[in-house]
Amino acid sequence: MRIDGTAYRTIWPDGEGAVAIIDQTRLPHDFAVVRLTSLEEAAHAIRAMLVRGAPLIGAAAAYGVPARRRPDRGLEHACATLLATRPTAVNLRWALERMRALLARCRRPGASGPPRRRPRPSPTRMSGSTAPSACTAPP
Repeated sequence: MRIDGTAYRTIWPDGEGAVAIIDQTRLPHDFAVVRLTSLEEAAHAIRAMLVRGAPLIGAAAAYGVPARRRPDRGLEHACATLLATRPTAVNLRWALERMRALLARCRRPGASGPPRRRPRPSPTRMSGSTAPSACTAPP
């Protein structure tokens, strides 16, 4: 989508550790970008319909799983929180299952601690083209 000559996607990493979305509750009369920096913000965006449409809901959930997860709560908490926003959404459930698999591949063999690599979900990878580059070593 082009707004004032600038191309936008409906969801994208903002380069500062957050994910940006177009707030679809404001369309078509207003254009607003919202930054999602936490699991709670991603869950709110899905629940409040700031993101709409099955593929976009799935992509928002995929970005929301690793979004600055609190160290005292793990992957299952993140997935349960996001799934509770739309329990019947097929793409949401599918994206969460894909993120579980991605994080399992990034984890140290036999380790129960944090992943050895940081997951980097993208709508392209979430749509079926999963590549080893989906994991990157932490800085």
